[in-house]
Amino acid sequence: MEFVSQIWSQYVVNILDILIVSYIFYRILLIIRGTKATQVVFGLVILLFVTIFAKDIVHLRTLSWLLEKFWVTAVIILAVVFQSEIRYGLAKLGSKLSYYGNHNATVQTSFLEEIVDAAIEMSKSRTGALIVLEKDMGLKNYTDTGIYVDAKISQELILSIFQTKSPIHDGAIIIHDERLHSAGCVLPISTEIEVKHLGTRHRAGIGLSSITDAVIVIVSEETGNISVAVDGEIEIIPQNDLLKTISKYYLKKD
Repeated sequence: MEFVSQIWSQYVVNILDILIVSYIFYRILLIIRGTKATQVVFGLVILLFVTIFAKDIVHLRTLSWLLEKFWVTAVIILAVVFQSEIRYGLAKLGSKLSYYGNHNATVQTSFLEEIVDAAIEMSKSRTGALIVLEKDMGLKNYTDTGIYVDAKISQELILSIFQTKSPIHDGAIIIHDERLHSAGCVLPISTEIEVKHLGTRHRAGIGLSSITDAVIVIVSEETGNISVAVDGEIEIIPQNDLLKTISKYYLKKD
């Protein structure tokens, strides 16, 4: 009976082990989905098959030696290539722990209506705008590039910042703890080939959303369209659905 119990315990441990590893790989795939890292992973898989073929099947000594040396330094290479994805994944893990321990569940969302009203008004006048809503991942690296404001969010304040005569209208405003924290902020521009046809504001929104969990609202100066960027993806949102869409992404907890 004790032998059966040991076998059953080991069986449960093995199942748990498989589930944990599967979940880790699943989260990694979610992080690198749609990024250049996907192509790098595909290239590494090809190299792995070439290594097996050269070493164990056709016995190509020189090629096998070179590939073995490559795999010895592969950890360092991966750390360099995937530095942004690794940073994003670790930040997501840390933000989850922080959220479960400290997050205040009573979030006031009236400020979202002010943002939506301002975005719709700027859409009508074709005034370009870039509005960042910080979630669990801190954006201090980007707020430090702008001007500290720390003001209550209002439609009038947002419109005054983005009016064309304002010296900081080309930068982004960042919302932190339901207040307008900073204005005139510089965001990372996405270098993905698929978005190079887009304007600077849109590429900045995609760039920041691909490395953080922020929700970014972009108003196009050329077309007046309002877009929302989340997780490296961007979508044009009809004005009637804007509040619903922003609320969904901002209040969602992964």
